[in-house]
Amino acid sequence: MGISVRLSEERNRLGLNQTEAAKAGDISFTAYQNYERGDRAPNAETLQNWATAGFNVLYVVTGTRNNSALSNEQSAVLEQFGKLDDKGRAVTLAVMQAYNAL
Repeated sequence: MGISVRLSEERNRLGLNQTEAAKAGDISFTAYQNYERGDRAPNAETLQNWATAGFNVLYVVTGTRNNSALSNEQSAVLEQFGKLDDKGRAVTLAVMQAYNAL
């Protein structure tokens, strides 16, 4: 089973139609159809957008379900971290590492 089938499974699991899944990925409807047909594979940015929308992208890409559960607080931290640019991520990691070294 390939990415196209798993992508379709995730879309159905979330109760989305193809138009809604395309919007969640911030891609065109045609591009989404190409992914589900297996004509193309999504890029990292599209996968990130889907992850934000609730897709299990680990499963879509590898076929392995990510069953780990994050708390709401952990999810919020990761969401905010994902919005940072490279400099912001580096600063945030440095602060966290320094704090944890205390």
